[in-house]
Amino acid sequence: MRGLIAIASAACLLLPGAVPARAQTAPDVKLTITVVDPSGAVVADAPVTVVGTDAATKALTISPLKTSDKGIATFDKLVAGKYSISATFPGFELGLLQDVRLKPGDNKHVVVLPLKKMSESVSVSRDAQAAAADRSTTFGTTLTREQIDQLSDDADEMMQQLQDLAGPNAKIRVDSFEGAQLPPKAQIKSIHITRNTFAAESHYIGGIFVDIITQPGVGPMRGGMNAAFRDGSMSGVNQFTGEKAPEQIRRYGGNLGGSIAKEKASYSIGFNGFSNYDTPNVNVATPNGGNVSQAVRVQTPRTYAGFNGLLDYALTKDQTLRMAFNQSRNTQRNLGIGAYDLPERGYGTDQDFIGFRVQEAGPIKRRFFINTRAFGQFQDSTSHSVLEAPTIVVNDAFTSGGAQRAGGRHVKTFSIQSDLDYVRGINSWRTGIQLDGGRYRSDDATNYLGTYTFTDIDAFNAGTPAFFTRRIGDPLIEYWNVQLGVYLQDDIRVRKSLTLSPGLRYEVQSLLHDYNNFGPRMGVTWAPFKNGRTSLRLGGGVYYDWLSTGTYEQTLRVDGVRQQEINIPDPAYPIPGQVGQVPPTNKYLLGPDYQMARSAGLTTGIDQTINPHARFGVSYGYTRQTRVARGNNLNAPIDGVRPDPTLANEIETVSDAASTSKELEVNFSFSWLAPSPAVNQARFNWRRFNVNGYYDFNRYRNDTDGPFSPPPTNTLSTEWGPTSSDRGNQLFLSINSNAIKNFAINLSANIYQGTPYNITTGLDDNGDQILNDRPIGVARNSARQAYQESIAARFSYTFSFGKTPASTPGGIGIMMNGGAITTTAVAAPPNRFRMQVYAYITNLANRANLTGYSGVMTSLFFMQPTAVANPRKVDFGVSFFF
Repeated sequence: MRGLIAIASAACLLLPGAVPARAQTAPDVKLTITVVDPSGAVVADAPVTVVGTDAATKALTISPLKTSDKGIATFDKLVAGKYSISATFPGFELGLLQDVRLKPGDNKHVVVLPLKKMSESVSVSRDAQAAAADRSTTFGTTLTREQIDQLSDDADEMMQQLQDLAGPNAKIRVDSFEGAQLPPKAQIKSIHITRNTFAAESHYIGGIFVDIITQPGVGPMRGGMNAAFRDGSMSGVNQFTGEKAPEQIRRYGGNLGGSIAKEKASYSIGFNGFSNYDTPNVNVATPNGGNVSQAVRVQTPRTYAGFNGLLDYALTKDQTLRMAFNQSRNTQRNLGIGAYDLPERGYGTDQDFIGFRVQEAGPIKRRFFINTRAFGQFQDSTSHSVLEAPTIVVNDAFTSGGAQRAGGRHVKTFSIQSDLDYVRGINSWRTGIQLDGGRYRSDDATNYLGTYTFTDIDAFNAGTPAFFTRRIGDPLIEYWNVQLGVYLQDDIRVRKSLTLSPGLRYEVQSLLHDYNNFGPRMGVTWAPFKNGRTSLRLGGGVYYDWLSTGTYEQTLRVDGVRQQEINIPDPAYPIPGQVGQVPPTNKYLLGPDYQMARSAGLTTGIDQTINPHARFGVSYGYTRQTRVARGNNLNAPIDGVRPDPTLANEIETVSDAASTSKELEVNFSFSWLAPSPAVNQARFNWRRFNVNGYYDFNRYRNDTDGPFSPPPTNTLSTEWGPTSSDRGNQLFLSINSNAIKNFAINLSANIYQGTPYNITTGLDDNGDQILNDRPIGVARNSARQAYQESIAARFSYTFSFGKTPASTPGGIGIMMNGGAITTTAVAAPPNRFRMQVYAYITNLANRANLTGYSGVMTSLFFMQPTAVANPRKVDFGVSFFF
């Protein structure tokens, strides 16, 4: 017993010392933090802070560390418990992991730094109020990476999505180039919608641009592939014909890119194509007085194949050279069938395109920045008809016979643009030049076998056409067109909150003897509050518009010498007759005093940031355009007699019409960014979504239907009315959600008022052989089509696999910044595999959007729709990235 007591006593004496000895031998707690950006690229030199948050860890003093060149920070000799881990870096939101429990041994965590929104990233190095008063960074919208990912892989559908998002009048630029083909989605680095309505650098009034910046591959070689499929069995029933017409599409693409020399050169190549067919629907009145609405048994196949390449090369540490190349071939068959046109009206086209772009940009010493780019392209197109036969037109009833399409266009165009920025004191000068031009060769031939026009079914049954027209002669024309624009503007920082932007632009075109085209511009941007959340803008100026090459070609080709357009009233049928007589001819000419259209506009708006999540803008613009093109019939009948009986219609294109536009737009965006990467990495979080949209109210009015459309009364006083593009009201809404991790949903809704159409008698009341006569007292474009509504949806699921390396090499990046281009070193994303499967549905509810209304009073379909636009389509696709 005494032995046991002695042993117990010894144990008690040793016990207090045993605990400290045990703690000293416990394993240390080690924490390894890797800091990355949203793409997975490591972020070097990022400060990392670790703070204890429970009773066991609060007393610890832990010095902050910066990440290594591999994006890693290591903390030793911690104790087990809960901690808060945060990381920061300029241009990013705070990366935060809250209540992280560390256990003895090695603990590894990743902190993701969310990107700041554009409006916030500007204020990283600038005063918020000064940034809000900057013309080049306000009144714009930047698409998130999620929104870009939800765009269609099909270039045509992507183009329509961007137009819907920005508005119908927006111009799309790729790497500062207007008119360039859209790049594959995998090569798109950023998309920014700018609303800059008064800058002298802009040729277009309205100034809404969608700027797409491409990014060649960076780091090690990586790329991707995609494929999509659609079949008519998954499409909606055509509400007009009551059937599903056969259709199918197979789409494919791929890209490959990477760094050639680290931080020196990078490249990207890609290809894309598709093969598809659909079935047109016809809606025609028959000679027996009935009507037929059905899908015809003719497919309209189309094939497309394109290749593109990008190369960035750092000439110096400041100057970067970018080169791009595009080539494509597009074939289409059985075009021209549908609506009133019967299957025999089909024709085919073949189109070849080659384009290249070169861009050199960068700072020159301390105060200058230059951005020079050149663009060249070659386009060839040819057409051929399915049936070679005269055409029979029964006004808004049916059209039969041959399409009469032959020949084509062969175009070589170029564009050279250069901007030079100079900043000194309160002034930010920009001067630039835009030189566009090309050589055009066209032997496009139409109506070479003649067209009989009947006013209605009764006239067709009686064999009494109203007139017969036919073009004879050589259609070949060749010409050059060169157009020049030069400008100078200055952003004057009057004070931190106020910027004045005066400018002047001058334009001239080689096709016209019109040299007095000076366009003064002026803008004011004011940020009244220190928090920089409010920007007010007032701007205005004068703009000019080029004479289109299509208009010029018509006046050059059918001038009564190269080609004559025979016009026989009340001809015999089916042989027009007039044997032994010289039939009168139509001719077209450009008025000797024709001038470029001139627009004077004024716009005002407010851009308001409510909080880091919400933003909206309101703008109102008024524009009056003069010197607008319209047709003037120099040989219109007077009391039934033409001044020159040897001629039919002599249409002179003159520039004395006018138009006005009034437009109120409200645009808004809401993005509920999750507060920490820990929340972002959760399997479900309802706050991962954003909303963009706009409401547009407009009133467009003019007094012309085009350069070759004379008024039925041959005077403009009776022609003022809505334009054919007047939509009145339009609402667009886009919602993106990633509430379920790896699962993305995009919903977009587009609702707009139907466009106007004209009411005509269907008869040649004034005897000018043009069927555009209106009933007495009926205004031009007085009727309107029904409202159009469409909801599109894209559902996608993305999963990744494969080992991610600790660090990857970088490359060269080019980014647009308020019209200027800057070059930066860009870290490559981690080397991992990603796969995405998706479904894309247009017109989700299969709403019957009625269209094709007839305004011809003699038609069986008068004031009735003859078709529906876009029944529901469903595409399935898969994308793989490595």
